[in-house]
Amino acid sequence: MKIGTSILAVALAVGTAEAFAPSNMINRQSTAIYHAVNAGLPTFTPTSRDRAQTEYTTQTPTSKFPYVCQADQSSELSFDPSAFPKNLPLQQIQGMNARLTYKMPPGSSKVQMLVQSHGRPVTARVELWCGPIRRTHFMDINCMNGAETPFRATLTFKNTDSAGPQVLQINTKEDSAFPAFVGVDVLTPERCKERQAVFDAIWKSSTKIYSQGSKTIRSVPIADNCKSVQLLVWSKDVGKKSFKVNIEMLQGPNTKRQYYELQCGGGSQPYHAVFETPGNGWTFRLLNTKTIHDGSVEFVLVPYEVEGDDGAVSPAPVAPFYGGYSPHSTHGGNYGTSLGPHGGRDFRNSPYGPGSSGEVGRW
Repeated sequence: MKIGTSILAVALAVGTAEAFAPSNMINRQSTAIYHAVNAGLPTFTPTSRDRAQTEYTTQTPTSKFPYVCQADQSSELSFDPSAFPKNLPLQQIQGMNARLTYKMPPGSSKVQMLVQSHGRPVTARVELWCGPIRRTHFMDINCMNGAETPFRATLTFKNTDSAGPQVLQINTKEDSAFPAFVGVDVLTPERCKERQAVFDAIWKSSTKIYSQGSKTIRSVPIADNCKSVQLLVWSKDVGKKSFKVNIEMLQGPNTKRQYYELQCGGGSQPYHAVFETPGNGWTFRLLNTKTIHDGSVEFVLVPYEVEGDDGAVSPAPVAPFYGGYSPHSTHGGNYGTSLGPHGGRDFRNSPYGPGSSGEVGRW
């Protein structure tokens, strides 16, 4: 009797709810920009992220690589003798955490860097400091041969800041057996605008690969005819937040010939670097080490110098620091009359070299 009474009460309650419910209910799609993913944590999903992920995955055949770094001609930027120069005056920096500092002049917003060695491994660290405690850029360099694969990069920073002028710091690590040779070139405001225009042109015309974060891995095979490749990293279109990635240049299965840890501002600091790829079988691999919530970043990997394209080599010798600030230093630092294994060999025999009468060669 009690069971029958309970069933009757439930039936009456359901009927009452249906009677008072509106008859024109419509199932509407949720307009919330946060979705319960990643164990229930809210994650922002803009349309640009969905677009980039769709282009990278769904439009790529499963039997092929999403993208291969290859070209028949060298990049137009390689024709510019002042872009990523190899003939910068070098300063030797010993091991055991020795450091060099460069104060950025007012008005400039880009600086070029060259870090190499005589053939030993290079273990160095590049940092950009704004004030005593704020670090806006970090690059950890680890490569097996600093003569074959020198590190060349262009860093963008804010030309004015309330904390005062920014300072570039380059230092080695604990091992005293691995010194490094460092060259720094700060571009003038005019050259900064020109280089930014070239960067924008390459960025807009190239295939952008999207990386979301949380240990996301992106691998790009490099064609054998590429002598060097250029990497552009920017988060302008996917959140404008800072990015933190690990860059690996592999030559063989899990053989890290070059390994870098990069961290800098995403929207205001587009990063541009050139990596040497001598020989065959190179693969570029990028590991996003930021969280899935704010680790969105896009990058472009295109050839810089290609074998068989003689236009990549400047036909006429050009003095170092063309169009930029030139700090006074001896020719080649501790190299004497040489600029090192990857220096400007044409420059040594040019009218701008040591012992010449040209004013351009007097630093």
